[in-house]
Amino acid sequence: MQKSHLFLAFQDAKHIKKMFPGGKSIRWLYLGCDFFKRCNIELELGNRFERINIAKIHDEVAGDIRHEYVNWIDDLNRIYGKKIEWWFSTISSRNVYDSNIFQYICYLEILERLWSDNDTRPELIFIESSGLARAIKKWAVNRNIALEIINYDQAKKKSLINQLSYFLGWGNFIVALSLRCLAACITGKKPKELKDYPIIVDTYLHDDFLTKDGIFKDRYFPFLHEYLSGKGSSVLVHPVLIGFQYNYFPIYRKMRKSPTNFIIREDFLHFPDYFRAIVYPIYSLRLKIKAPLFHNWDLNDILQEEQREQSAVSSMDAVLIYRLFLRLGQHGLKPGQVIDWYENQVIDKALIAGARKAFPQAKVVGAQMFIHSPNFVSLFPSQSEFEAKIVPHLLLETSQYQCKMAQTFTRDIPCRSAAALRYSHLFDDENTPDQRIEQDSKIISILLPFNITEAVELLETFRSGLDKIRADVRILIKGHPDYDSKELVQSFGENDWPDRYEIFQGNIVGVLKISSIVISSNSGSMVEAAARGIPVIFLGRQTALNQNILSDLNMDITTECFCISDVIVAIEKYLNLNRAEKIRYHEMGQKVRNIFFEPVNEETLLPFLDI
Repeated sequence: MQKSHLFLAFQDAKHIKKMFPGGKSIRWLYLGCDFFKRCNIELELGNRFERINIAKIHDEVAGDIRHEYVNWIDDLNRIYGKKIEWWFSTISSRNVYDSNIFQYICYLEILERLWSDNDTRPELIFIESSGLARAIKKWAVNRNIALEIINYDQAKKKSLINQLSYFLGWGNFIVALSLRCLAACITGKKPKELKDYPIIVDTYLHDDFLTKDGIFKDRYFPFLHEYLSGKGSSVLVHPVLIGFQYNYFPIYRKMRKSPTNFIIREDFLHFPDYFRAIVYPIYSLRLKIKAPLFHNWDLNDILQEEQREQSAVSSMDAVLIYRLFLRLGQHGLKPGQVIDWYENQVIDKALIAGARKAFPQAKVVGAQMFIHSPNFVSLFPSQSEFEAKIVPHLLLETSQYQCKMAQTFTRDIPCRSAAALRYSHLFDDENTPDQRIEQDSKIISILLPFNITEAVELLETFRSGLDKIRADVRILIKGHPDYDSKELVQSFGENDWPDRYEIFQGNIVGVLKISSIVISSNSGSMVEAAARGIPVIFLGRQTALNQNILSDLNMDITTECFCISDVIVAIEKYLNLNRAEKIRYHEMGQKVRNIFFEPVNEETLLPFLDI
C-alpha cells in the first residue's frame, strides 16, 4: 500500500514554497498559539496555499475531550502524587496558561479528525513545539504516513532558547527572592502574636490596593473584611504579591505600616525553606514520567518538553507558601477558618495542603468569586485532588449555577452559593429603567482579557474589519487591570494603533453604562455586560483555546464568531435593535444576572463564616 505524505515544518515559509512547485492548491494547517507568526506564514505562502480554518473544530474537540483529559491527569496524579512536590508541577496543575498539554492534545485530536477525511487532509503542517512534532511522528509511523520534518534545526534552536528561559526564570526567582528578603529585613520588626486570629484570608495584593498610610482595599474580596470585622472576627491576610518585579521596598513599608494584619512570609520562613524552593527545579527535571496513552497518542515527548521548558517560578513559590503555613502552625497560630481566593493553581494547592497539615482544626473555604470558563479546566477541582486532600473543605461560588460548574470533575466537595462580591454593581440599579432603551448611541466597547498577548490578537483581528463599520460608531478599548494602556499600545505597536481605537480610562461600571455592544474574548467581563442587557459578541481565537464563558447560555443576547465577517454581521444586527428588542434584551440581562450572580447582603455573606 502506498504511503500518504505529510510535511511538518517550523517557520521559514519562503523555503517551503519551493518544495511545492506547480499550480496545485496546497492545504496547510497551523498548530500553534502564535497568532502573528501564523499571519506572517500565511502572507509568505500566498494564495496557492489554503489554510485550514480549525477555529470551530478546535472548540468542538476541546469540549469532547475535557473530561477524558482531566481523568488522564488524575491517573498521573495517583501515580506520582505521593510526594507533595508533584502537586506543585505544571503537569498536575492543568493550568492552560502555564501548561501546553491540553492545548497540544487538542491539536493532535484535530489532526486525527482532519486526516480521517480525504477532503480535509493537510499536506503541510506548521508547528511551534518539537515535543508535539515527535508525538506526530509516532502517530505517522502507526498510520503508515510518510512524514518529512522540515527545518528541524529551528525547532532545536527554539527548544534551547526555551530551556535557557527556564534557567533564566530560575535565576530571576532567586534574585526576586533575595530582594524580598532584603526589603522585609530593612522594614522589618518581630512577628506579631498570632494566637488571636480566628480567620486567615488569602488574597492577591497589587500596589494600588494599599494607600501610602497602609489602608487596605481588597478588590478581590470587597465587603468581606468589613463584614468579618463587624462580626467580631480578627483577620490575618496572606498576600500574594502581583506586579512588583524587583521593587519590593514600597509595598513592604506599606504592609508594615498598615492597620491590616498581613502575614509577611519572611518573618517566619527559615533558610531550609528557601533552599527547598530553590532546588525544586532539580526535582522536576530529574522526575521520570511514564504516562499512559491518551486516545492511542504517546504523549511522553510532550511531557518531557513540559518539564524542561515550562517555567518553574510558580512551583517554587508554591513550595514557599506550603512551608510558610507549616511554620505558622509551629508559631502557635490556630485559626478556625482559612478563606482562600481559590483558582486551584499550584499556589492554592500549596496553601491548602499546608493549612490542612498545620491547622487540622481549621475549615478551608475555597472562594471562587469569578466566572468559570469550560476550557479553563484547572479552575475546577478534580477527583484525584480531592483524594489527595489538596482542595478546600467547602467551595463558595457566585451562584448555584456556578456551583454546578465548579463540581464538573468531582462532586465530593460541598459547594454553596454566596455573595458575588466583585459584581455588586449589577444589582445597584435593578429597579431603574435601563437608559440604553431610550438612547440611540452607537458605541462598541472591546473588553480585553487579562493576557496581553490575547488582548493584542483580539484588537488585531478586529482591526481587519474596521473599514466595514460605519464612521459614526465609536470604538472604545477597555483594558484589563493587569496592564496599563501604555503597555497595551506598545505591545500592539504605537505606529499601528488605529485612530478609531479610543482607550477608555474608567472602570467596568463606567464603560458598561455607555456601551451599545460589547466585543470580547476570554474575559469574564462579557458576563457582566450580558447581565446589563448589552449584546455580547464573542470573537474566538483561530488556533488556541477559547474561554467563552457564555457558550452554554443559548440566548440571543450573545453571538459566538470565529471570523471577522461574522462579527460585522452581528454588529449590524445589534446596532439596529428597535425599542421592543432593547426591552427584551434588558429582561434577558436580568436572567443572565440571576444565573451567574447572588446579590451582596447579610444572607449571602453568611457562608463566608461557615465555621
